[in-house]
Amino acid sequence: MSFNRRQNRIAGPGFHLNVRYDDQTMAEAMSVRPTKQLLQIGRTRRENFDVKENELLVCMKDGAMYHDGYTHCFSMANGLKATSGVDAVTIQNEILSKVQYVGVATTEYQPSKAYSEQGFVAQVGGVVTLINEGQETLKPGDSVSLGLNLKINKRITRDKGIPRDKIRFCLTKTKPMDDMIMQALVEIGVTGTPKLPEASAKIAAIELLTQKITEAMRNDKTNVQTLLTKKRVALEELVAAQGAVLGGATGLKDFLQAYQDLNKRVIGKVASYARQGDRVEVILQPRNPY
Repeated sequence: MSFNRRQNRIAGPGFHLNVRYDDQTMAEAMSVRPTKQLLQIGRTRRENFDVKENELLVCMKDGAMYHDGYTHCFSMANGLKATSGVDAVTIQNEILSKVQYVGVATTEYQPSKAYSEQGFVAQVGGVVTLINEGQETLKPGDSVSLGLNLKINKRITRDKGIPRDKIRFCLTKTKPMDDMIMQALVEIGVTGTPKLPEASAKIAAIELLTQKITEAMRNDKTNVQTLLTKKRVALEELVAAQGAVLGGATGLKDFLQAYQDLNKRVIGKVASYARQGDRVEVILQPRNPY
């Protein structure tokens, strides 16, 4: 627990909100029919549902049980429902599409009667110290978003005093705008629509341009700008085509909603260098849709 009691290594103001625990989600997670799915490990251990200081907090997007004016949130992914029999990346995307980032836990909380009257506070702005439990090395200035890492060996947490089988939300680098657009198109069913047979070809061409850009960044940077322009044009053509095919204004609205949801996962910017498992300072920022 020594990490949780340390002060931030970078000074700065903090903005906090009173929140409450999502008992409904915890009850549903513990009552899920056991399967061999990744998220089902540790779902019967009550300690996994405790909130510890400096954990990332999320709430369910479709949660409609509470009407007390508070945000009801949690910090674990154990027991959350996802399509069974799929790979880790698909599970990650499905869970992240069902939750919404709230903030960082300022106080710890145990979902029990003894803690029912205790204050539960989330930090939504300022500087906070977290642990990099994602797979990427973070550098100062990197924009980070809400992620869920299911690829850690044995899926153990990196923080002291946390159960080894607790699955927590983590930091991940925010995707470039072009990649966000691609993901938003996929989430509204672009690749699966039969109305635009050339969609798959367009997407394949964009992916090829992405690979060429990566290679050019390493070998020949003089060609990067030209490739970026080609990729931008290809993306605009794909978006325009899909906007018309999916119903004009309605299709465009669906795309913008999906793109906005992806941007809501942005947490802030990194202020220190951190490899996997290292402590990292993050400057929390207001979450704008664009």
